[in-house]
Amino acid sequence: MKQFFNSRQLYFLMCLAISFSLFGCKEKGAMVSVFDGIPESAVITEVKTSLENKKPLAIAFTAEWCPHCRQYKPMFFEAKELKSSECTFINIDVDDANGSVLSNRFRVSGIPTTAFVRADGSVFKVQVGEIAKDELVKIVDDLVKSKKKKSSEPIAPFPIEPIEVKAPAQAEPKKDEKPLEIIKQEGEELQVEEKKEDKKEEVNQAPEIKEEPKKEDSTDNIDGEDSIEEEGD
Repeated sequence: MKQFFNSRQLYFLMCLAISFSLFGCKEKGAMVSVFDGIPESAVITEVKTSLENKKPLAIAFTAEWCPHCRQYKPMFFEAKELKSSECTFINIDVDDANGSVLSNRFRVSGIPTTAFVRADGSVFKVQVGEIAKDELVKIVDDLVKSKKKKSSEPIAPFPIEPIEVKAPAQAEPKKDEKPLEIIKQEGEELQVEEKKEDKKEEVNQAPEIKEEPKKEDSTDNIDGEDSIEEEGD
């Protein structure tokens, strides 16, 4: 009897150890959401708030210049009015700086594209193209029912690459390089000297004004000729 009890106890401990190893331990730093690693922004704050409230997300990636997006957005917002209490609807412009980060994460190659994310942060579905309102509502209903992914299912149907945010590198000044203030001052002084030189050249190149000799009066010449003739006579 004592031996049987020890065997049952050993079996129970083995099952407990296996369960703990499978479900109790998570790899440190493992990805638990498709949004992990994305820099903070107003959109990411809204996403995290939705996941904390156990609400799934429907994210439409569009652009203002896309005619198909302009047709799709009214249907997307109509579905939002019907299902906003069950699902968070977000419209992302791919041309926006924050939008480009999310579109790269979801591997958006054509627009409009709609990504449906479960409340546990895993991707339920990604569909390219316009979606009719009735079909969109149906997908959201299925999304709400699918609260979390299966154990064998990946977080997303695409590889998730980490996003590194690097601070802009500041160029170190060279040893022989002059400070910007000195360079600016020297440039201003050089402009003043150039203006002075230009004024000197203008003065030197100015044409000289010469006075024309006065013309002798014709009457005086005539009187002179008459006097010479009289003396000769």
